[in-house]
Amino acid sequence: MARCPLCSERSAKRFCPAKQTSICAVCCGTKREVEIDCPSSCAYLKTGRSYETETRPLAPDVVARAKSFRPDFVSEYGPVLEILGQAVAQERQRSPWIVDHDVMEVYRALGATMKTLSSGIYYESLPEGPARIAIFRALKTILDSLMSPSDAQQRALRVSEVVEILDFLFLAVSVNSNGRPKSRQYLDWLSEMFQLDPPPPESGRLIIP
Repeated sequence: MARCPLCSERSAKRFCPAKQTSICAVCCGTKREVEIDCPSSCAYLKTGRSYETETRPLAPDVVARAKSFRPDFVSEYGPVLEILGQAVAQERQRSPWIVDHDVMEVYRALGATMKTLSSGIYYESLPEGPARIAIFRALKTILDSLMSPSDAQQRALRVSEVVEILDFLFLAVSVNSNGRPKSRQYLDWLSEMFQLDPPPPESGRLIIP
């Protein structure tokens, strides 16, 4: 049996769709979403994610942040969370090389922008990179329309509510991503939620923070 082209030590028993060749199980497990830009359709990726989700405990700070949100938060702001999540999933279709960390940085930048606004100062804390800025602009447009709705009958969101929503979204990425540099687990979760086929990654255009 052929040797793994990544380590040149072990037998290549798993076909890697990202490398278009077979690699060993160890390299598959240790290099996925780190050195290997795995497509979302990879069966080994899906199996690995399922196992990690079932066995990996949440960090204490993540648990504490989750408990800080009141029980009815999702039901109250569900429509807003859905609109924002769908916008991210749609931007992912246009920029298939983005990863979970890019979205996390967008939520972080939007949160900083809104916290500044809550103090009476308007200053945009833009994230780095054109794809991140595109997502930032798309979400910012939605949030602006919700804070200043054209329909007089619609309740306007307060800046403090928007800050809390963005904090929740940031937490959602933390919970639904594995933290690997090329992870798209959160993005795949959004794509599945809104019934969008995840586009194949384009490694050459991957944004490295």
